[in-house]
Amino acid sequence: MKHRIWITTLLVLLALLALPAQAGAQPRQRCFPETGHCVAGELLAYWERNGGLVVFGYPISDELPNELVEGTWVGRTQWFERDRLELHTLEGALAGRMGARALELQGRSWYEFPPFAGGLPSGCAYFDQTRHSVCEPFLSYWQRNGGLERFGYPLSEPMTETIGGWTGTVQYFERRRMEHHTELRGTRYEVLLGLLGNDIYAAAPPQLCTTPIAAPLQATLAQQAGLAENLGCQTLAVGNAPAAFQPYDNGSMLWVDQGTAGKRIYRIFNSMYAPGHPLTYQIHEDTWTSADPADYGLTPPAGHVAPLRGFGKLWISNKFVRQDMGWPTAAEQPASATVLQFSGGAVALWQQGTSTVYVLWPRDMHVQPLAYR
Repeated sequence: MKHRIWITTLLVLLALLALPAQAGAQPRQRCFPETGHCVAGELLAYWERNGGLVVFGYPISDELPNELVEGTWVGRTQWFERDRLELHTLEGALAGRMGARALELQGRSWYEFPPFAGGLPSGCAYFDQTRHSVCEPFLSYWQRNGGLERFGYPLSEPMTETIGGWTGTVQYFERRRMEHHTELRGTRYEVLLGLLGNDIYAAAPPQLCTTPIAAPLQATLAQQAGLAENLGCQTLAVGNAPAAFQPYDNGSMLWVDQGTAGKRIYRIFNSMYAPGHPLTYQIHEDTWTSADPADYGLTPPAGHVAPLRGFGKLWISNKFVRQDMGWPTAAEQPASATVLQFSGGAVALWQQGTSTVYVLWPRDMHVQPLAYR
């Protein structure tokens, strides 16, 4: 009898495990009648875990699936009275750079703010990265509520500002503005965070990216977690473009006719100067026309050929090209190429028929090779 009961129990458990996920297993959400918006899932968990209403304020937007942030990142965001929360694939939820953005919209450069000078008072912290200090009462608030991750580095020293009908001492950080409300001294609200989410949302409404990455390279750029979102929004897609390829002693050149975007020569080579000789690149406008000579009368060393047409004009007119590339090791070959350009300045480059897509990052001139999919 016990044996039959055990078998029956086991069968019931197996049947339960085989059932599809119930519709009720939706992300938990909280809705706020004060603004008419709801917060759910990872963003709600971050909002609750890191201070909730006091730190972030009420939501002032729904979750946005594809906001273009600072031209270089596309992803899920939600705006709050005091902040913008961002869901990054690798880092998870992060707070936006509200302090830096607010100053930018005001036409104020934090680089021009006077740095901290003199001896550092007791109970203060100094940050060499921005040359500014943080003292009380802001320092305790900074330390107690997430520090560098939540607020970033200070961008200014404390200063007096009038905000609405209130005048008092404020200090700007990368991600926030702290305000010292002496009229609330002795309460938990003596230091408050500015309503930068409201201000920035009104002055520069969210810009959405609705352009999907072009199909030829979509799967390739999606294979590495977090890569596609950090490219920004696609601004140019040229597919099956006329091209020419030529190998050199220390890399290769690819000429691409990008139609209305012009003709360009992409050089990919190993850096002679950076430690480890990493792969780097340069992009040149092709200035060769039919009025220029095709053959420049160059005499290559044994085992090499002379560069012709646009490659030749660039090679003889730019000593850095000659130093970087050396001589061509084979004649140029006709090809076809796909070029995608993104709002952050990065370029995805693929010579069709080859197994490698190159992502050209503008910040450090780094080349990231990816296996074509």
